[in-house]
Amino acid sequence: MESLLPYLINTVAGSGGGFLGNMLKPNALGSVGNLIAGAVGGNVLPLALGALQMFAPGNMWVNILVAVLGGGAGSLIGGLFKKAA
Repeated sequence: MESLLPYLINTVAGSGGGFLGNMLKPNALGSVGNLIAGAVGGNVLPLALGALQMFAPGNMWVNILVAVLGGGAGSLIGGLFKKAA
């Protein structure tokens, strides 16, 4: 269970970031789309930064902040792909 907790926190924080991205209506994917894109982005950005060792993986508050930023970024990127298609 302890190994799943960081992913659960990143998913919830990323979904929150995706929800915040939903407030930017020009790039919105809809409520469910932004939550899913946010959850994915909330897990991808911390993994990518962890692989690059850009922040200490032990600091939970930094991880949560990065997950929220990743969720917002995932939502915005998904919206841009939707506009381009």
